[in-house]
Amino acid sequence: MKILNDLKDISNSVATCLKCSMCTYGEWPDNAPLCPIYFHDKCFTHSAGGFMYIVRALLDSKMDYNKSMANLAFTCTGCGACDDICKIIPFSSPHASPSDIIRLLRYQLVKRNIIPTGKIEDIYKRVKSKSFFRGHFPISRTLEKVRNDKSDITIFAECLHSDKEIKIYESAFRVFEKMGLSAGIFSGEGCCGSTLYDYGFWDSLNEIVEKTFKQMRQIRGGQILFINPHCQEFVREVYPQIIPEYGDITILHISEFLLKSLKNGTLKAKKNSRIKVSYHDPCHLGRGLGIYDAPRILLSSLDGVELIEMERNRGNSFCCGARSVNNYFQGFLESTAWNRIEEFKKTKAELLVTACPYCKEAFQNALGADQKGIVLDLIEFVDSRTD
Repeated sequence: MKILNDLKDISNSVATCLKCSMCTYGEWPDNAPLCPIYFHDKCFTHSAGGFMYIVRALLDSKMDYNKSMANLAFTCTGCGACDDICKIIPFSSPHASPSDIIRLLRYQLVKRNIIPTGKIEDIYKRVKSKSFFRGHFPISRTLEKVRNDKSDITIFAECLHSDKEIKIYESAFRVFEKMGLSAGIFSGEGCCGSTLYDYGFWDSLNEIVEKTFKQMRQIRGGQILFINPHCQEFVREVYPQIIPEYGDITILHISEFLLKSLKNGTLKAKKNSRIKVSYHDPCHLGRGLGIYDAPRILLSSLDGVELIEMERNRGNSFCCGARSVNNYFQGFLESTAWNRIEEFKKTKAELLVTACPYCKEAFQNALGADQKGIVLDLIEFVDSRTD
């Protein structure tokens, strides 16, 4: 969808909502619950369809923007389950998905300075003071050493928000060393723009995207590997809407690259003990980018690994809750992550593997200190089982 600025632009889209509640659950015949906020409290208002009726009420002047509305809007995890299942709302021009409309609602709330307290308020203050970007999340010393404009591979690392994420990137570079590949790291402005886009800070969006893209074009060979699927989906889907000449950039998720490397012998699996693992599909890697098979084939190709699926998987995967930034429901992020952890425990697998830094952090934050080790990123697991 073209980035729109006014709720009036999507009035036809919201008017098509039938209150069918299909946006809350997965595919037949299982019809597993997928919308995290609806699963938490089964009220139609707390669903994508509910947001459509909130927007209709705003357009018809039956409601005004308020703090409670903002609290709910920023509690939505943006998991895309509603986009995946609903074929009605996106039908009308400009073909906006429910997630597009929720982001637009957030933008309108931000414009009016109606910001929930907590994490999103902190982001808002940093965006306003220009401190959200370069320098706020410093690259580790280990990663500073691998900056190399003439490298074989370039890893996109704009959005490093924590030490847990940095450890994943460090594992990636150890894997590259095993393959004898030189690797560089791209970290220009400190944010690719996805956080600004998701949370409604659109007035700062074009500037950061244009600067980042200008630096991306200088990368030798033009191929960039992504570890964070949020960044990759945003660059693939939104950059072309802002940058007309986007087409000459090639991007690839690291799971696809590692699988190819394992198949051609560049990366070698080592003999290892047997282990049962279950794989959690990150929302933006699966529903967003359509990458379901590569991580699974990669895991199954490693020596001693038995892959056990959770009940909800692939397009029916349940969100970890990481991108929720307000507790409209008390403890919502933790309870959403725990719901998934409990599903993992039913598999009797020993390790929960995911392929998104945000997912790993959400799960580890929900677990006690003695259990954090049962969650690993795919790259960390590959690093531990290859020579």
